[in-house]
Amino acid sequence: MDALFLDQMAKLSRKHDIVLMGDFNYPDICWESLSGKSHKSNKFLSSLADNFIYQKVEEKTRGLAILNLILTNREEMVEEIRVSGTLGGSDHAIFKFWIIREGKPERTQTSKLDFRRADFDGLRRRVGRIKWLNVLKDRTVQEGWDTLRNAILEAQSLTIPQRKKNGKHLKRPGWINPKLKNLLKRKKEMFKKWKEGYISKEEYNVVCTNCRASIRKAKARNELRLARETKNNKKGFWGYVKSKRKVKEAIGCLQSENGELIKNDIEKAELLNSYFVSVFSKKDSVTATDLRCASEGIRESKHIIETERVREYLANLNEFKSPGPDGLHPRVLKELAGVIAEPLAVIFENSWRTGEVPDDWRRANVVPIFKKGKKADPGNYRPVSLTSIPGKIFEQRIKQHVCQHLDGNSVINRSPHGFVTNKSCQTNLISFYDKITEWVDQGNAVDIVYLDFSKAFDKVSHTILIEKMIKYGIDKVTVRWVHNWLSDRTQRVVINGCTSNWKKVSSGVPQGSVLGPVMFNIFINDLDEGVEGKLIKFADDTKLGGVANTREERERIQKDLEKLEQWAATNRMVFNKEKCKVLHLGKKNEKNTYRMGGIRLSSSTCEKDLGVLVDHRLNMSQQCEAAAKKANTILGCIKRSIESRSREVILPLYSALVRPHLEYCVQFWALQFKKDTYKLEQVQRRATKMV
Repeated sequence: MDALFLDQMAKLSRKHDIVLMGDFNYPDICWESLSGKSHKSNKFLSSLADNFIYQKVEEKTRGLAILNLILTNREEMVEEIRVSGTLGGSDHAIFKFWIIREGKPERTQTSKLDFRRADFDGLRRRVGRIKWLNVLKDRTVQEGWDTLRNAILEAQSLTIPQRKKNGKHLKRPGWINPKLKNLLKRKKEMFKKWKEGYISKEEYNVVCTNCRASIRKAKARNELRLARETKNNKKGFWGYVKSKRKVKEAIGCLQSENGELIKNDIEKAELLNSYFVSVFSKKDSVTATDLRCASEGIRESKHIIETERVREYLANLNEFKSPGPDGLHPRVLKELAGVIAEPLAVIFENSWRTGEVPDDWRRANVVPIFKKGKKADPGNYRPVSLTSIPGKIFEQRIKQHVCQHLDGNSVINRSPHGFVTNKSCQTNLISFYDKITEWVDQGNAVDIVYLDFSKAFDKVSHTILIEKMIKYGIDKVTVRWVHNWLSDRTQRVVINGCTSNWKKVSSGVPQGSVLGPVMFNIFINDLDEGVEGKLIKFADDTKLGGVANTREERERIQKDLEKLEQWAATNRMVFNKEKCKVLHLGKKNEKNTYRMGGIRLSSSTCEKDLGVLVDHRLNMSQQCEAAAKKANTILGCIKRSIESRSREVILPLYSALVRPHLEYCVQFWALQFKKDTYKLEQVQRRATKMV
């Protein structure tokens, strides 16, 4: 009976999106490690994995076992599972969940530039005939920037037509051909004849079967063609793959503070923007002394940017990126590289010397990116800023200038690994746990405290940042420019072409900007001053480790935490105490309780550290299971979405989309057991079987 069910489930999952639920009665299966104690259970788990079916229930449904399961072959279909009390005299728990289906999209009409019909020669002629050096002479930075931007936008409107993008008009798939169109037309005619009683259902089913088979073959041929053309047209192949994997509605309904569900895009944008602004620190101003100090030395400064360098930046722009609030598209700027390099260089140089920053460079279109948790909660979205492309080019030059000073004078200490040359998540993990495992191997008890800043990038105080830049010896002209760049910023949220109102930004460094990460590293650089334990950072992810054999050693860790709490208070940052966790390592560990700001930090048996699961036994089996599960999920997506089974199609997809999840930081969490090796190799075997 079980074999019959598994066979039926496998057949259905190949053709349809399925959700299966009920009491499957497998009490011996551990769903965390995906392992069973009996042959029957392991066969069930193997069938789920081979057919890319996922089990979504994580809480106990009867006693200490998970008996009631929710199975689906499309993981994102099932959300918000809640296990509650029992019904009547049953000892099985009730669970509620949402089944998410792609609804009818909102028909928001937007327009975009149609570069296929663009007259780029005419664009260059119109902008290039202006004598820019004469025009920009004796003008302020803002006036010069407005003149250049308006000239580009005017020429763009005359030489590049726009095409309206509307939900009503769908692009014809690349696999459609005249033969298929006739076949689909015949299927429609046969459907009418069947409904009117002229033909039997069996005759209509034959036509449907032939139609489905022809469509599958046409899709497979199209995918193979795209794969063979990858060398000359990478965008075509990966654009097709992306369209298959893309979630149609990234931001669904949002819940306001009063519990009301917001469905309208404009209202959602306003709600998210209000939330993003609410987490900023209060605005404070740099004192006159600081500004005066930052203004010295302008005459002695050298040129920071040349025309040839600007032309190089423009020529290397990624034309597929989105424009900022100023409306200047990177494709347009790239085409005009030889024409606008000189006026842009003049504007950049004047901006740096005078400290004046155009308003467009201090505006941002914010795109909300979902992190994790409930999608209806605005707090679970990260604000990523899309800023002016020319502004970003000048940020790149400022960044190089600042980094040369920081590296040349060894200003940044050794603990940061994020946004630092030749350092990464991998170097962070290896360098930290190399010391931790050394202590554990010596028989010591070791405690690791994982610290979490609340909205770290958004709470950076501009005043304190400027003070630290002056303290670290960055030249005062650059300091003044950065201060003005951070001051009087505004942002708005954009969802499906709908925008919120502009709101002022009182603190923080923009996530998505070029300078933001460097500024954050400068701000957080002195976090570990006076700390005795092993402290290491990756952006705002910080962890502190130390030996905890004796009472004195545990008190030393507690004192380090108090110093970190004091640093946060001095620098107007906040630790999220609920997310700060303690991991106790070593057999003789007494599992001491640590506190921050009077609040007890909770202990954990397993923590995700920069995407890698580390447990209290330093056993990497959980990480191996997580990597295999993630890779298997994407492999299942490929199997459902891609019709072709050619090696030329499957191999690049496996190499680009699946394999990175199996190899991420594997130098750190190298496999220790045969069972772990088997789990990863199973993913590769499933991929091999698809070819």
